[in-house]
Amino acid sequence: MPNNITWKVQASVAGGPSTSSSQSIPIEAYDKIAVEVEDGDADEEVEIQPGGAGQVRFLQITSTAYGSNLSYKVNAAVNPPHELDRPLVLAGDGAVGLLDPAPTSLFFTNSLGSSATVHVLVGRNAT
Repeated sequence: MPNNITWKVQASVAGGPSTSSSQSIPIEAYDKIAVEVEDGDADEEVEIQPGGAGQVRFLQITSTAYGSNLSYKVNAAVNPPHELDRPLVLAGDGAVGLLDPAPTSLFFTNSLGSSATVHVLVGRNAT
């Protein structure tokens, strides 16, 4: 039975314009992951796609702490890091494909000075 992930984005500029958008995307399966990334952890692996490549349709990464000293890499610990300085939401093949056409794992590194709980919500096809 297919599921849907629905999200809403609202952005506004003080004294300026405001926009909002609400959409949903059909998915066959989802995974909700919470991982504690301790200060000093390097390349802590989190698998986000247990099946074949190219199934991820939605990816949200949030954390209890953000900053330039909290980063993630996609698919291999040798890939370049990306700062997790704000929540990340990618919806659809085009957006998820910005990370990698077939993301399977994320590798988190933390040197914030304290631990961070990272939450990952993945919506994917199961077949």
